[in-house]
Amino acid sequence: MHSPAQIQLIADTLLPGFIPKDPEATFLEFFFTIPPHHNYKVRYEKQKNLGWVFVYSEKVEA
Repeated sequence: MHSPAQIQLIADTLLPGFIPKDPEATFLEFFFTIPPHHNYKVRYEKQKNLGWVFVYSEKVEA
């Protein structure tokens, strides 16, 4: 099992590849896998002065 801090660190590393091109977007979600079979969904929300802020993660069954 991975800690919430580990999941957020990985998600933060992947985030630049998922930032929407639409400047009006206020949230984004994406999925990623930590080998061999740990799947996660994460959500970020765009805040005015902070940019994209991690909101939550959840483990997803494949």
